[in-house]
Amino acid sequence: MNNKVETYIGFAIKKGSVIFGCDNIEKYRKKIRLVLYTGTLSDNSLSVLKAVSDEKKCPLIKIENYDVLVKRNCKALAITDVSLANAIIENLMLVAGR
Repeated sequence: MNNKVETYIGFAIKKGSVIFGCDNIEKYRKKIRLVLYTGTLSDNSLSVLKAVSDEKKCPLIKIENYDVLVKRNCKALAITDVSLANAIIENLMLVAGR
């Protein structure tokens, strides 16, 4: 994963703008700006995240494993801060465009 993306995710965690785990993302009632998931996520959980993404009208993006997710035994996270979500999306698109 891009170092800038890791940094932005770290900022979001410190700011308290992250929701960890599929169940918590599904239960969250406020605005979600971005949903990120790892490749090891199960098909059922991925379908739940797709439904949440459609309902909340936010992007759903696959990422590589991130240390914070591995330490928390978590395979998905959601970003609630609009500026950090936009920065992560922009950097992921730049990396994908290379």
